Amino acid sequence: MQSITSEVRNNVGKNESHRVRFDGYVPSVIYGRNMNTVPIKIDKRELQSLLRNHGENGIIQVEMGGENHTVLIKEVQRDPVTKEIIHLDLQQVSYDQKIHVKVPIVLKGRNYVERGGVILQQQLQELEVECFAGNIPQKLEYDVTSLTRGDALRVADMEFGEEFHIIQDPQSIIASFARVEKALDEVVEE
Repeated sequence: MQSITSEVRNNVGKNESHRVRFDGYVPSVIYGRNMNTVPIKIDKRELQSLLRNHGENGIIQVEMGGENHTVLIKEVQRDPVTKEIIHLDLQQVSYDQKIHVKVPIVLKGRNYVERGGVILQQQLQELEVECFAGNIPQKLEYDVTSLTRGDALRVADMEFGEEFHIIQDPQSIIASFARVEKALDEVVEE
């Protein structure tokens, strides 16, 4: 399990958050069932390295004031222009409790399908699942090479293990397929 160090922030607010960022830290909060929300700051370079190597939806250890906390990266807020991390939400978890987490969907074979003159439109980028903290999948993969024009991939079409339960509606469309000519004809008519 990845580990990161943090420091408790005594001051909060917009101006303090700007100062924290200017000093090379990311303002963050840790919250959970059995604790009050604690404002912290995490070294920006250390956090970027962790996210690059571990991903944005995993369990990590945060050292805070001499204590280790097992947390889930709940939300990474980024600047819309620069994509720099501006805030981080961490939820304290226990391995014996179920949690809700969003997991990214990866469609394998996308290039192969699109080379055949089919446009793949992905409507859902992630699915919300319920699972124990130790069973969070890094991603959900589906091979789309067997699908053709006019097909739609729904949540119910994907096969999952018993480690987690999908919260989303089984009839939600993940991706749909259309021929290139049809899409071009629609543009010309408009």
